[in-house]
Amino acid sequence: MSDLTGTSPRSERDRRPPVVGIVVITWNNLADTLECLQSIASLAYDAKDVILVDNGSTDSSVPIVRDRFPGLRIIETGTNLGVAGGYNAGIQDALARGAEYILILNNDTTVAPDLLIRLVEVAVAKPDAAILMPKVLRYDEPDVIWSAGARYRRFPPAIVFRDRNRRESELTELPTSIAFAPACGLLIARRAFEDVGLFDPGYFFFYEDWDFCERVRAAGRAILYVPSARMWHKVSRSTRRSPELYWRVWGESSARFYRSYGGPAILSIPLHIGYLVAREAVQGNLRALPTFLSGVAAGLRRPIQPAPRLRLPSPLVDASAPRRSDGE
Repeated sequence: MSDLTGTSPRSERDRRPPVVGIVVITWNNLADTLECLQSIASLAYDAKDVILVDNGSTDSSVPIVRDRFPGLRIIETGTNLGVAGGYNAGIQDALARGAEYILILNNDTTVAPDLLIRLVEVAVAKPDAAILMPKVLRYDEPDVIWSAGARYRRFPPAIVFRDRNRRESELTELPTSIAFAPACGLLIARRAFEDVGLFDPGYFFFYEDWDFCERVRAAGRAILYVPSARMWHKVSRSTRRSPELYWRVWGESSARFYRSYGGPAILSIPLHIGYLVAREAVQGNLRALPTFLSGVAAGLRRPIQPAPRLRLPSPLVDASAPRRSDGE
């Protein structure tokens, strides 16, 4: 039995640390979920409110998690809402419960015990920062960096990770401003959602984080990389279990993002898609490319709606809303 309970929202704001709502999304992969939750239980930060969003798992995840972590707040969506939709369900719930920051996590991650201490320390000192990203290391190579944030490359147009596959001992430990931060693990200030809304559910997965970062920077908020905060990622454990879905959604999300931010899209879309097709063909993925391109076509056709705005409190009694429980 493990304890994931934290404190209630603070009333003595000058004495108590800010409450962090931790939102973990899961779709099957029970073993990963249990390991992720166990690492969260080891966090050296008491002012936390942990919420598990189950995106329609079919592997008995919920009853087993409820047994292992009694009292854990669980939202059952009943169907797979994708990364953006799953995160949004948990984010709205956590903010309605008084969270001042949200830590979003994929279920195929683990975190260092001092992760929140490090992130919150910088967040409080840098109130203009809306997103704070920890150093993301490879789970199977725990001293090798998977991502230290990302930047935009003009040609061929793409968003590329910083310091990928470098050993963490080679790099500086100072916080730095970045353009993009992957959503496998991020601390996001409440005001970011108040300013720009939630994640765009038009991105089932892929690019929902890049889109959110674009909107945050357009609102004049900063995104910071905090290398002293560390976490580990197993990388695409859920998405790669369904190859056809993986390739189709990648294509659709790519087209959607470059339609919105390509500048001009008429040039950036063919350049970006052409680059991806050539790269994947060289890597031996020719058979997957028709599925990828069908996703691109869907992404070019589908209307783009504004991202949903934050609405509080969450409609907890709406019969059509995701089911929530606190282990009762």
